[in-house]
Amino acid sequence: MREIVPSMHFLENFMPVVGNEPFAVKMLEKASEIPFYKAVELGYIRDNACRKAVRRIAENRNWQVTAWCSPVIADAGLSLSSLDVSERRKAVEMAKELVAGAAEFGAHRVGLQSGPDVDASLRADAKKALMDSCLEISEFARQYENLYLIIEPLDRFVHKKQLLGPIKEVVEWFAALKKDASNFYIHWDSAHEKLGGADLLESLRLSAPFLAQFHICNCVTEEGHPYRGDFHMDVGQAPDFKTWGYLTPEVGAEMLREAASFDPIDGVPRMTCALEVRSHLADDLWAKERLIRTFLMRTFDLAGISYDA
Repeated sequence: MREIVPSMHFLENFMPVVGNEPFAVKMLEKASEIPFYKAVELGYIRDNACRKAVRRIAENRNWQVTAWCSPVIADAGLSLSSLDVSERRKAVEMAKELVAGAAEFGAHRVGLQSGPDVDASLRADAKKALMDSCLEISEFARQYENLYLIIEPLDRFVHKKQLLGPIKEVVEWFAALKKDASNFYIHWDSAHEKLGGADLLESLRLSAPFLAQFHICNCVTEEGHPYRGDFHMDVGQAPDFKTWGYLTPEVGAEMLREAASFDPIDGVPRMTCALEVRSHLADDLWAKERLIRTFLMRTFDLAGISYDA
């Protein structure tokens, strides 16, 4: 059995304020008073004083910290799987800088993505380029104790259209990476898998040998629907939490039970699960957090997994 603990996806749940790092740190300090969460997922922190504050907050709560650095690379127009040698070199060097910075604010996991999909005739070359990038980043990251790397497969055809998409391909590619990059793991996201047409429980089982953490995330899958895609959409209100999307606490509980049944893996003392919901400007952020927490608590309760320890 694998231990699973609830994580706060602060980057998404408090999205409107994360660009103002001093203000966001104050919000994080308040969020740290909520005993339910045993881990936290953040964006990249640039300000030195804020880095020190984040590290202090996380250490005081014994939080496991994930730093999502993939948006920084994407926002710079770079890709770790680029077939342009110069662009890929810039992406790798940026990833190393991000790993070093994340280590300063106490990150235990640094999140990356593959980069945009390419023509089918070029995918093998792009995967080779991504492999080379990851091996170099892996070697660089080894200098930081208790820090490892996660890579998140996204959907390939519907919305995010990333190179690493279909889970069967991902697992085959990842098995080869893992031989020389033992500090890399998979981050799994239910919305990407759902949009890709995967059976969620089977997809989880396939990723199990490399799985470090995962997101439960709502989405609309119906073709032609204006909100089809991975928009980190809201969950509904209690008691049924129903929306246009597929996600309910009952569906989330099935995923939790499945993941908890896996054998432990080296390097992952406990797996984390967050509900990925994006807040927006003018949202009541603390009311949104309470809704997210209520949903996630219900999901853990239905799965029979304790979160009180």
